[in-house]
Amino acid sequence: MKKTISLFLALFMIAVTVLPVMAASEAAAGPKAPFALVGKITAIDSAAGTITVKVYKGNRVVQPYRGQEVVLNTAAATRYLYKTSATAVPTPITFADLKVGQAVSAQGRLANGVWTVTRITVGAKLSCFP
Repeated sequence: MKKTISLFLALFMIAVTVLPVMAASEAAAGPKAPFALVGKITAIDSAAGTITVKVYKGNRVVQPYRGQEVVLNTAAATRYLYKTSATAVPTPITFADLKVGQAVSAQGRLANGVWTVTRITVGAKLSCFP
């Protein structure tokens, strides 16, 4: 019984020491939030791999940016899709297929003021939600 209590106390002390350190490192990284938005492409920077979008609507993370332009950063893992209609199956496209003026929906993560997009769909209906 003493061994069990001693083991429990040792594990408790480790948890009390380690968890605040882990929480501090996450806080230092800044807040991270998933976003979903719809809007129109206003600029494309192929060299930087960014797309500027005027936001029409989106989830709670995007709401403060409605009517404004945001710069979406792409990554190697970003998926680009094209839909001919709301019910059509999306077709894969590339960054080079994007054009200024296209209506898009985008999903990704906002962290420390940087919008990193994981998926962009051209021709999607202008709604983030089904």
